[in-house]
Amino acid sequence: MSVEAIAPGLWCVNSHFPSMGFKGSVRMSVARGDDGALALYSPVAMTEADVAAIEALGPVAAIVAPNTFHYRWLRAAAELFPAARVFVPEGLEAKIGAVPRAETMTRATPPALPPGIAHFIFDRHAIRETALFHGESRTLVTSDLLYNYQREHGAGEKAMFGLLGCYGSPKVVFYHRFALQDKAQVAELIAQVEAWRPRRIVMCHGRIVESEDAPEIFARAWRPFLGAPTRG
Repeated sequence: MSVEAIAPGLWCVNSHFPSMGFKGSVRMSVARGDDGALALYSPVAMTEADVAAIEALGPVAAIVAPNTFHYRWLRAAAELFPAARVFVPEGLEAKIGAVPRAETMTRATPPALPPGIAHFIFDRHAIRETALFHGESRTLVTSDLLYNYQREHGAGEKAMFGLLGCYGSPKVVFYHRFALQDKAQVAELIAQVEAWRPRRIVMCHGRIVESEDAPEIFARAWRPFLGAPTRG
């Protein structure tokens, strides 16, 4: 692993995790705010070299657990960066227990991120994902709201997501429709992404999307869910 520059003020650390008999790929994003402080999004396992490289970029002000599934290395990250505020989705601590310094993200209590980093809380969906927008690089940062598995990924990932109809282009896995509690919020999500006008999408799983059409790519993946049944 190493800290890889993606765009001005934006880096990532690529890692892996065991999943259903194969090695799954996962990515942490590191976004620098207008004040020079950093936000870590979806922490991964970090080496001493990774920590040193991140600290050289600026002080870590915020650590974000993006949803109720991305938390495996959250506590370790909180220990590595003790001065950072730790933001978690509603329901995560009920699922995994107490997290040091955790502050729950809701629309009423949004995360205190460095200036220049905006957010959207998709709280009418079971995983309660918070997506970020890094203004300096015009980048949408998301965890599981979009996948983009391509030929460079492992055979196991390609096989599984091929079966799920989510291989070869940016897609949303079909089972998201069963996690929706309010399909009207899908329209709100799409509208927010279109208003941000990203030219890049960095997700936790899959090839980064680099395109001036990134808002339409995201919207196209989510529009089929506008008519999805919703859960109470």
